[in-house]
Amino acid sequence: MGATYGKTDKPEPEMPNVLELYPNNGLVFNDWFLPPEVVSHILTFFEPTLTARRVCRAWRDMVDTVVIREKICREVPGANILLFQHENLEWQDFYLFWSRKPYMKNKNLLKNGSAEEQLQHWSVRSSRYGGNGTKWIVESEPVGCDPFPAGARKCFATSFDWCSAEQLINLCEFGLSIPFMKNVRPNIHIEEWYAGRFDCGSIYSLKVSLLNSSLEIIDSFAFETTNHGSEWSKVEHVFSDYQGSVACILFHHKGKDTQFWAGHYGSKMTGGKVYISLPNRLPNNTNR
Repeated sequence: MGATYGKTDKPEPEMPNVLELYPNNGLVFNDWFLPPEVVSHILTFFEPTLTARRVCRAWRDMVDTVVIREKICREVPGANILLFQHENLEWQDFYLFWSRKPYMKNKNLLKNGSAEEQLQHWSVRSSRYGGNGTKWIVESEPVGCDPFPAGARKCFATSFDWCSAEQLINLCEFGLSIPFMKNVRPNIHIEEWYAGRFDCGSIYSLKVSLLNSSLEIIDSFAFETTNHGSEWSKVEHVFSDYQGSVACILFHHKGKDTQFWAGHYGSKMTGGKVYISLPNRLPNNTNR
């Protein structure tokens, strides 16, 4: 009788659990045992972190807890152990925050805030006379006003009717997950420079709104001024200890002149910036 191929009634042997056979897996190097505390500290200097996480279960657990915690406390200004005591935050929230680095000193969450790329990244609202925002222009040299403030090379300039533009910032894109924003509530800093002309009055307006995932307003800041001078001024605001689950930031600025002159005699703006910092006192109420 020939051999029988295919499925038989004999059960397949189970694969041995490597971690059960070798309980020190991930802790033995060239037959030398290293305590988990030593290995986890070494892993804080290892890049990329996610690759280390895939090596074994022991390394995965260390990356999810000690490694990410040490990296953040070492690199992020204002971070301390209290940051990791929120039950509603997972290691992914901390990893995104650390890997995307929204806390870096010069990290601007607002794209093209100084008109370096013309009107890219901005949604331009239609005006009554300009149609689709054709009244906006970008100036490489500020006309009719003082030189640019430090760091600026270009500015937006407005006309005789409202020139209006907005930008929606998706915080998750920068490593700020909704659970992180809800439980940690980092400070959100807003700033922009504005100026008028020496020969014509102008109006400058800024409104910044914090939105949830349904684009409903949680908090907002509004500023408007009538400017009759050519000096640059800066508007600044800090959102702190806000409530709700912030998912996006809507940055909306607009301007025009006060005398309805043909041309671009309205307000100018540059140096728009949105950045975050950890609060001095981390919130301890995770249900708020």
